[in-house]
Order: sequence, then C-alpha cells, then structure tokens
Amino acid sequence: MEPDNRLSTSEDSITTQASHHVHVVDNEETEEESSPVEVSIPIQSAAETTSRGRRKIHKVPSLLRVNKEHLYTPVAVSLGPYHHGRSQFPQVEDFKVEMLDSFVAANAPKDKGFFYSKIFERVDEIRGHYEEGSTDELNDEAFAEMILLDTCFIIYFMKCRVEKIIERLYVFRQRIGWLAYRFVLMDLFKLENQIPLWVISLLYALIFHDEDDGEALVCNYLSKFLKIEYNYAVQQMIRGDENEPPLHLLEAKQRVLFGQPPNMESDPGCLADILKLMKGRQRRKRPNESVFKQLSHPFRSVTDLKAKGIRFSASSNCLLNARFHSYCFYGLLQLPVLFVHDSTRVFFSNAIAFEMSPETKSDLTLTSYVNFMKSLIENPKDVKELRENGILFSRLGSDEEVVQVFKEIDTYGLSSRNVFQDVKMRIEEHCNSKAKTWTAELIHTYFRTPWTAVALFAAVFLLCLTFLQTFYTIRPAN
Repeated sequence: MEPDNRLSTSEDSITTQASHHVHVVDNEETEEESSPVEVSIPIQSAAETTSRGRRKIHKVPSLLRVNKEHLYTPVAVSLGPYHHGRSQFPQVEDFKVEMLDSFVAANAPKDKGFFYSKIFERVDEIRGHYEEGSTDELNDEAFAEMILLDTCFIIYFMKCRVEKIIERLYVFRQRIGWLAYRFVLMDLFKLENQIPLWVISLLYALIFHDEDDGEALVCNYLSKFLKIEYNYAVQQMIRGDENEPPLHLLEAKQRVLFGQPPNMESDPGCLADILKLMKGRQRRKRPNESVFKQLSHPFRSVTDLKAKGIRFSASSNCLLNARFHSYCFYGLLQLPVLFVHDSTRVFFSNAIAFEMSPETKSDLTLTSYVNFMKSLIENPKDVKELRENGILFSRLGSDEEVVQVFKEIDTYGLSSRNVFQDVKMRIEEHCNSKAKTWTAELIHTYFRTPWTAVALFAAVFLLCLTFLQTFYTIRPAN
C-alpha cells in the first residue's frame, strides 16, 4: 500500500516563503548561540535490534500520571503509536506531510513509495519496540506511514535547528504557530512520544545518502544546548557493559547529561564520579553506622550550608560532578551547572518515568540528582545563592518559580545511596565539626548585614564601658 496521496507539497513551497533574513529567539536558546560541539552517541542499527532483542518504549504508569497528565501527554506533535492523531494542533500534522514531500523532491527520481517501502520492510521490528497490543489499531500499512511521517518531522526539525537554516525554521514557526512550536520542544522528550533512534538513522541515510550523519544529527541537536563533548572512552561508558546504545531521544539526552564534563583533561572529576557510581553495587564506601547517621538527619539547604561557612562554585555540565572540599574555617561545594526553563519539569518528570520503567537498567542516577537538588533548594534565597555563583541559570520569571519547578517534580521516595553519598557524608562531617564551623557561624550571625555588625560593635563597646565603669568604681583613679 502506497502512502496517502494527499502528500503533495514540495520543498520550494516551504522555503520560498521566507526569502528574507529573520532573527528570532525561542524559549530555550537564541539562534546566535555558538556552533554545537561534537557529541558521540552510538545508535543501534536495525540489524542489531534483531540480534540483541528489542527494548521497549514503555508507557508511563497510571500512578505517575495522577494530576500530571500534561507532563506526559504530547500537546503539539504526536510521535509514534501511543498518541497517534491526538495533537491539539492539526496544522502540525499537516506540516509532517509537507516535510516528507520536501525530502522526496530533493531525492528525485525516488518517490514516496521508495521511502515508504523501506520503513514497511522493518514494520515488525519497529512494532516490537512498543508495548504489546498498543499498535493493534493500526494495520501494517498505516503504521509504516505513521512512522515515516513522524520520522521526517523529527529529522526536518532537528536539521533546521542544528544547521541554523533560519528561513526554514522561520516558516516552520509561522506555519504551526509560536505556541505549537513551544510545545514541540517539550513533546520531543516525552517518554510516550518517542521513535527508535535507529529508525531515524535509517531514514536519514536513505534521504541524505550518509549512514553516519543520522547519529551526528542527534548528537549535534543535543549538544546545541547542552554543549558537552565526548571522547571514545566516555562513549563506551555511556554504552554500558553490554554495549547498549540509547533507544530513543529521551534516553540519549539523559546519558549526555550524566556523561562527562566539557574537557576531560582539565576536569576529570566527572569520570571519576561515574566510575565510583559503577562500582557502587560491588561495595559500600561507608560502614553501616555512617549510613544510619546520614539517614537520621535530613540534608541541608543552600542557606543552611552557607550559615556553616560553605561556599559554592560551578564544576561542569556533567550532572554527576558534585564535589566537596573541607578547609580549616570554610568548605567549598562545587555543583554542576544547570539551566532551568519551562521544559525542565517536563524533561525530568519523563526521565524519571523512564528510569522507573520495566527492563530499564538504571541506578536511579537522575532521580537521585533531582532529590539532591530538591534538598538544596527550599526557598528563593537558595536559588539566588546558586544563581550568583554561576551554578543555576534560569529563564523563568522569578526565583520562586524555580523553587516551584523542583517541588513539582515527584521522585516517589526513590533514590540511590551510591549517588552523591560521599559528597553528603563529607558535608555532614564538616557541619558537625565545631572547630570548622564556629567562626563561620559567628560571621553569618553577626556580620550578615552592616546593621548586625554595627549592633555587635556597639554591644562590645558598651560592654567595655561597663567594665571600665565598674573597675574605676571599685578602684578609683587616685
């Protein structure tokens, strides 16, 4: 069965409408950002899926969706079978057809049937990545057409943003509307809205005649706003012991965030943290009494830590790269840089749902990171302190909104003791040392503002006067 004949628009109709140069700013980044750096993310090929068995793109459990449907259900664009045809923006579905036509026009004499047939050949393999019974409403022909259109949408969208094709990106925004465009950025990272990466790579190779550039497209799209560069060693670490590439875009982004800092040679700390995490299952670093002591005391917020003389600085983009150094009269907590915007809640919620999915090999790393940040950020003062130290960058309206974002991300009481355990224990030891924190507490209590300092000096001055008056009363000067 051939794809629907309603696909009829050529690429010229997409590009000629924006011959002028346009500068626009979206919700996540500006078009003037530095060129993306290289990120290496291996993508599983179609042949590999048959030899290794097919991993599943699971649905979000109903328990997690209670009062949070908007975090997991796509709004502007539906990708894959779970929410097929349920977009609230019909113009986005129409634009998928135009994108396919643009690719076909650039590959003459190949027609739509050629690309459709290549997807149809793999239809059983692609179905195998989704939960059993979830694709039964679509016959093979309709399922293949859906995957073809959805994959073309992803390729076109990522390619426009990576290559900074301003005219096409402008037309894209104008055609679907700014509101829909805002939600597309979020929908791409929702767990139930994923297409297997090997399918994207397969179709990309057919369209652009390059088997490797499909992987590069995904890597560059992620690196555009994460700006993280990977070498071969870290690439192997991301693959894991069984050399298993990420299945979809959400998993790829999660692996990048917890992979490695921008410069391995100048900042190897994140690699060491990852190695510690990988060894965490084999041994415990602390005796049981230390663990019980840690559990008996809730972790401290940024404001509380500052009162104990702990300073803050940025470490790297790797979200595992948290370190603590204890000195004589102060401590230094280095935290990874985090950008908070309106899609942060959506990404973390879906990434947590992915970590909790069946068959997912996870140490709850991301969930533990979110718990760590939730404990540090309790009020706007905590956000302000992290902002002023270059750790947290927010595109929300206020510090209160940042606090609310973390409060609304539910981790369901799950965490891993292996993640950030050493950092927490060292901080607790520092805070429990009176010798190291007494001076800091004195300064924090009496020198927070000029007025408290003046009050302290006035009190000391009056105390001295009282002492002198008493002394000379008892022993007159003559």
